[in-house]
Amino acid sequence: MINTLLKPVIRFIPENNRWERIWKLAQVDFKKRYYNDRLGLFWALLNPLFQIMIYFFVFKYVFKVPTENYGIFLFAGMIMWMFFAEIAQKGLAMIRSKKYLLENIQFNKMDLFYSTMITGFLGFFFNLVAFTIICHVLGIYYSWTFLKFPILLINVIMIGLGVSMILATIQIFFKDIVHAWSIVMLFGFWTSGVFFRAEKFLEIFPPILYIHPFNGIIINMRNITMGLGEWNYVLMVVDLAWGFLLFFLGRYLFLKYSSKGIELM
Repeated sequence: MINTLLKPVIRFIPENNRWERIWKLAQVDFKKRYYNDRLGLFWALLNPLFQIMIYFFVFKYVFKVPTENYGIFLFAGMIMWMFFAEIAQKGLAMIRSKKYLLENIQFNKMDLFYSTMITGFLGFFFNLVAFTIICHVLGIYYSWTFLKFPILLINVIMIGLGVSMILATIQIFFKDIVHAWSIVMLFGFWTSGVFFRAEKFLEIFPPILYIHPFNGIIINMRNITMGLGEWNYVLMVVDLAWGFLLFFLGRYLFLKYSSKGIELM
């Protein structure tokens, strides 16, 4: 099913051992999630669809949140955050889980992170499809501003990869980073603006809009999908700066210390 959906894209990927290896690693990791399930990969689409319907019902009719289409509002933020969280989380166990590859096969170490990013993207793709379907059912249609969506996608990927590589490096020397990271993620989630409009921080602590890149990403995601406002170019530039900084910092640290990590594991 995955090959069928992505066949038009795969045609344009250069045929060489490196790209094939990255794709196969990602494909295997993604398929393992649904290997023993009767409906298989259909759960990748059904899960987010049911999540959106549950959020819509609970917040619309139980909590009676005044925000219009709150279920969609919430999920627009969640799909971006979940994509980042999955990519970043993989870094915590990267060296240990892939040690057999790092020790026995000569290849670019960065390919492991690229493969996990693709795995995360496959899950994100199904979430985005579910989100789009529900938006159309509720009469929410994307405008031409949705053409800016790839900027947000690239931004999330760069931040996710950067954080993943930083975590993989820290984990070599500080095993308890697993527990510390769960606390950081909890704080990051509740200050990302997933459950409310991040503009509220302007009344409480304005700098967090620029310190926490996901505030800007989620604001712009909602603006281009739900028409809640204009595209914020200032936040876009700041968030992309964070993406470049984290990616190149993570890449530098991992390439420098990963060999030591293989010896210590």
